[in-house]
Amino acid sequence: MASWALILVPGYYRKPKNTLRDVLVANLTLSETMPMTETASDTDKATLTVTPSDTTGLPETLDVFEASWSDLIPTPAEERPIGRLFQGLSLLIYWLGYPRMWLAIFRYSFYIAVGYLASAAMLVLWLISLIAIVAQATGADTTTTAVTADGSDAMVWLGQHVQTAAAWLVAKLPPTWAATLTILIPLLPVMTVADLAAFTRAYLRDAAADGITGLRARLRMRVQTSLAKALAAGSYDRVIVVGHSFGSLIVTDLIAGWYRAVDLEKISVVTIGSPGAVLAFRSDWLNDEIAAAVERRPGHGWTDIHADRDLLSAGLVPIDSPAIEAGDVTRFVVDLPGGLMDRIDGTIHFTYFRDERVLRTILGQGAAPGAPALPHSVGKPALPAPAV
Repeated sequence: MASWALILVPGYYRKPKNTLRDVLVANLTLSETMPMTETASDTDKATLTVTPSDTTGLPETLDVFEASWSDLIPTPAEERPIGRLFQGLSLLIYWLGYPRMWLAIFRYSFYIAVGYLASAAMLVLWLISLIAIVAQATGADTTTTAVTADGSDAMVWLGQHVQTAAAWLVAKLPPTWAATLTILIPLLPVMTVADLAAFTRAYLRDAAADGITGLRARLRMRVQTSLAKALAAGSYDRVIVVGHSFGSLIVTDLIAGWYRAVDLEKISVVTIGSPGAVLAFRSDWLNDEIAAAVERRPGHGWTDIHADRDLLSAGLVPIDSPAIEAGDVTRFVVDLPGGLMDRIDGTIHFTYFRDERVLRTILGQGAAPGAPALPHSVGKPALPAPAV
């Protein structure tokens, strides 16, 4: 009996394990062109039984796993206002003070630029709110409020002067600005953007997560364990690795350094809604890992799925990448439904699995019948599904 495994690597969000897996499984069972039924489900895997069809090359069963890593997302530490202010300043400098990032966002599309500028505006709002909090603390004992984790005299001195400067800036703000901020900040996902900006910086810097290993290594090992287990089972004819959003970066890092080339012959990789093409401008190692991974083209191909109007995604590789020209990656662009607010608040970023063409592409079936196969793709076609 032919059987495939699908390992889903979610992006950045604090959801319980299998949340995204259950969404994918539910949409697969609703597929019009690939009839299948969920026959078993537990915390380890969900099993789908496929109805025989003349138009697909699917196996008889599909086991779906989720390599969840939300428990590895660091919880923001409780810091004094002055510590949060320093963090806000450093994040603003890291993301907005790097010229290549500005080059990257305007290289791709209007929507990527809008998404980045909106995130930048929310980081600025967050910083202004921190300045206001620090200014309010100036009436307290500066010996206690200004001391940071360092506790040195120099840091106390700096903290006191930052508090004074913050109080001066707040005093100069027009009263209407303060009122506007009071309304805007609760309505916008300011803290979500700030947490994501801090996490992404920690990942790109491979910050120590436990004083011993880096964050990058811990995330990669979580997915590596799931993939190694599926390969070792020996009962799967194909293993499909799907990385959604930030999960696509972890999958890329994993494939680039996979220790047995023979394993890759059984694998297909699908990256969906990836921010890799933009973030590669901020990190040399990520740029190198993307290049190394796609050059190791898995036996059943690598497909990169991206929506033009997704403000959070530019694809794993740019449309003019040599990897597409060489056929190492097949680029698939979809137009996901949704209104303006769905794009602004990021809702559209989580709707890829509702698209029939995306589901078919994940399972190596190309686009839906009657539609052109993999529109907007360039280079060699994906490898055909094996006979089952």
